[in-house]
Amino acid sequence: MKKALCAVLLAGLVGVVGSASAGVVVLDFEAAPGADGKIGTADDVPLPPFGWVRDEYASLGIVFTQGTVMQASFFDGNANNHFVTSTNPIGYFTRQVFGIKIESYSGTNATLKAFDIDGNLLALHRVLNDTGNPVREMLEVSTTTAIHSFSILPDFENYILNLDNMVLTVEDQAVAVPEPASPALLLAGLGVAGLARRKRNS
Repeated sequence: MKKALCAVLLAGLVGVVGSASAGVVVLDFEAAPGADGKIGTADDVPLPPFGWVRDEYASLGIVFTQGTVMQASFFDGNANNHFVTSTNPIGYFTRQVFGIKIESYSGTNATLKAFDIDGNLLALHRVLNDTGNPVREMLEVSTTTAIHSFSILPDFENYILNLDNMVLTVEDQAVAVPEPASPALLLAGLGVAGLARRKRNS
């Protein structure tokens, strides 16, 4: 009886109490969120063929302090493709981020660094390219401590990086919405508990 009661109570509680869950945010720099603050919906705003990237993605929890969006075929052969080109793409996060992955197609060494809120280095990933020609590479870091800011820099000040397809591993703190049956199960469980107690006392 006790086991059955516990099972019913747990079933009801599972739908009511939510826990933090991991997810991803993908930026291909083709468009920015519209009024709804989400990417990939009908009101997305196309990014212009050339211009700074700053707070266009603030609703997703990322703000760039450096970087230019470029439209050209250089990165992947598609003349309409947008990518970030800069000597120093740098940004910070306003949400919990635990991983950064971004594709580089550049003719120089590049280093991705992740920092905590106090500016301490959490992780770095460096790709080497001494060919002098653009090489496709993946820069990637992941940490157990939340990343507050990042930098993606070439070895030399005047060298330009070309970056696209940024993927952030994020943690969502939203509480799960109860399934329609969960409140009923919870009430049923409490009812069974009351009956069991009454029986024992009589």
